[in-house]
Amino acid sequence: MRSMKDAKLNQVCEQILGAVGSVIINKGNENHKAYLDVWEKVQAGDSDIAEMFNDLRRSNAVLKLAAWKRYGLLTESELSGFSEETQSTIEAIAGN
Repeated sequence: MRSMKDAKLNQVCEQILGAVGSVIINKGNENHKAYLDVWEKVQAGDSDIAEMFNDLRRSNAVLKLAAWKRYGLLTESELSGFSEETQSTIEAIAGN
Protein backbone atom coordinates (compact mmCIF):
# COMPACT_ATOMS: atom_id res chain seq x y z
CA MET A 1 0.00 0.00 0.00
CA ARG A 2 2.79 2.43 0.84
CA SER A 3 4.25 1.83 -2.60
CA MET A 4 0.98 3.02 -4.16
CA LYS A 5 0.49 6.02 -1.86
CA ASP A 6 2.45 8.64 -3.82
CA ALA A 7 0.85 7.70 -7.14
CA LYS A 8 -2.65 7.72 -5.62
CA LEU A 9 -2.07 11.07 -3.91
CA ASN A 10 -0.80 12.51 -7.17
CA GLN A 11 -3.86 11.13 -8.97
CA VAL A 12 -6.36 12.70 -6.58
CA CYS A 13 -4.50 16.03 -6.66
CA GLU A 14 -4.66 15.95 -10.45
CA GLN A 15 -8.43 15.45 -10.25
CA ILE A 16 -8.83 18.37 -7.84
CA LEU A 17 -6.62 20.64 -9.92
CA GLY A 18 -8.60 19.66 -13.02
CA ALA A 19 -11.82 20.71 -11.31
CA VAL A 20 -10.22 24.00 -10.25
CA GLY A 21 -8.92 24.57 -13.76
CA SER A 22 -12.38 24.00 -15.18
CA VAL A 23 -13.81 26.69 -12.88
CA ILE A 24 -11.12 29.15 -13.94
CA ILE A 25 -11.55 28.44 -17.65
CA ASN A 26 -15.33 28.89 -17.45
CA LYS A 27 -15.45 31.86 -15.07
CA GLY A 28 -16.33 34.54 -17.59
CA ASN A 29 -16.58 37.87 -15.78
CA GLU A 30 -17.72 36.32 -12.50
CA ASN A 31 -14.36 36.39 -10.70
CA HIS A 32 -15.73 36.40 -7.17
CA LYS A 33 -18.06 33.48 -7.88
CA ALA A 34 -15.15 31.62 -9.48
CA TYR A 35 -12.97 32.35 -6.45
CA LEU A 36 -15.64 30.96 -4.13
CA ASP A 37 -16.08 27.89 -6.34
CA VAL A 38 -12.31 27.29 -6.37
CA TRP A 39 -12.17 27.67 -2.57
CA GLU A 40 -15.02 25.18 -2.17
CA LYS A 41 -13.36 22.63 -4.47
CA VAL A 42 -10.01 22.96 -2.69
CA GLN A 43 -11.62 22.57 0.75
CA ALA A 44 -13.64 19.54 -0.38
CA GLY A 45 -10.55 18.06 -1.98
CA ASP A 46 -8.56 18.64 1.18
CA SER A 47 -11.18 16.75 3.19
CA ASP A 48 -11.06 13.89 0.70
CA ILE A 49 -7.26 13.79 0.84
CA ALA A 50 -7.35 13.77 4.64
CA GLU A 51 -9.76 10.83 4.64
CA MET A 52 -7.65 8.85 2.20
CA PHE A 53 -4.10 9.68 3.28
CA ASN A 54 -3.78 11.27 6.72
CA ASP A 55 -2.45 9.06 9.50
CA LEU A 56 -1.77 6.11 7.22
CA ARG A 57 -0.86 3.13 9.44
CA ARG A 58 -1.07 -0.61 9.25
CA SER A 59 -3.94 -0.55 11.76
CA ASN A 60 -6.13 1.59 9.49
CA ALA A 61 -4.86 0.43 6.09
CA VAL A 62 -8.11 -1.35 5.17
CA LEU A 63 -10.09 1.82 5.94
CA LYS A 64 -7.76 3.88 3.74
CA LEU A 65 -7.97 1.29 0.94
CA ALA A 66 -11.77 1.38 1.19
CA ALA A 67 -11.64 5.17 0.87
CA TRP A 68 -9.42 4.81 -2.21
CA LYS A 69 -11.96 2.39 -3.64
CA ARG A 70 -14.89 4.69 -2.83
CA TYR A 71 -13.16 7.63 -4.55
CA GLY A 72 -12.28 5.54 -7.60
CA LEU A 73 -8.54 5.39 -6.99
CA LEU A 74 -8.21 1.65 -6.36
CA THR A 75 -8.52 -0.39 -9.54
CA GLU A 76 -9.89 -3.93 -9.67
CA SER A 77 -6.43 -5.11 -10.69
CA GLU A 78 -4.88 -3.50 -7.62
CA LEU A 79 -7.65 -4.82 -5.40
CA SER A 80 -7.03 -8.34 -6.68
CA GLY A 81 -3.52 -8.18 -5.22
CA PHE A 82 -5.00 -8.49 -1.72
CA SER A 83 -6.42 -11.60 -0.08
CA GLU A 84 -10.06 -12.46 -0.73
CA GLU A 85 -10.89 -11.62 2.88
CA THR A 86 -9.26 -8.19 2.56
CA GLN A 87 -11.00 -7.60 -0.76
CA SER A 88 -14.38 -8.43 0.77
CA THR A 89 -13.73 -6.14 3.72
CA ILE A 90 -12.66 -3.26 1.46
CA GLU A 91 -15.75 -3.75 -0.73
CA ALA A 92 -18.05 -3.85 2.29
CA ILE A 93 -16.59 -0.71 3.85
CA ALA A 94 -16.48 1.13 0.52
CA GLY A 95 -20.09 0.26 -0.13
CA ASN A 96 -19.44 -1.39 -3.50
